[in-house]
Amino acid sequence: MNNLVEQREKTATSFFYFNITQTTKVLLYKMKNLDGKRWRIEGKEEDGQFTLVDLHHEENKTSVYIESDGLKFITVNGYKYEVKDKVPDGAVVTFFGPVNALLTQSLMPRMTYVPNTLQGMYVDMDEFVPISEYMTIREERHAGNPNPQDKHGWRVNMKFNNELVPFLPPYYGEMRAKKDEQKKVGKFARK
Repeated sequence: MNNLVEQREKTATSFFYFNITQTTKVLLYKMKNLDGKRWRIEGKEEDGQFTLVDLHHEENKTSVYIESDGLKFITVNGYKYEVKDKVPDGAVVTFFGPVNALLTQSLMPRMTYVPNTLQGMYVDMDEFVPISEYMTIREERHAGNPNPQDKHGWRVNMKFNNELVPFLPPYYGEMRAKKDEQKKVGKFARK
């Protein structure tokens, strides 16, 4: 594995691996086919670099670098995906950036998280540490005050093999309460 400290961006506070079923060749093919439908491509694949520009949000740009051993994506926010083919098929993706950013991403196809690869790092740390150690440090730094992002933690946790459970606040069914508040009307309303 590459030296993670050298590769990190200041905005990256976590990294982890996940698998996808497509190879880098298939990803490139799909990007070309979505040109004009989902994004606009600036630049040429032959140059080894091009940019995907979101058609609905021109400010959302993602740089794509074609390298000898795979692809690298860098988003406008500085989050990074490194995609490397694996034998016999598919690819492994290493993501550098916040967990919530990955879960709202739309660049990669359906992903399967590789258990126990989630790691975190503060910008003042020298290296990434396992998520349990990172969350313990975070808890100490916040002096027991909850992190506002943790209210969405259960949704994130499900995607990450329940590795975040010990660090999340209790779940009180907030999602269900919202649904119950919506009143159904008409002939399909439950009585």
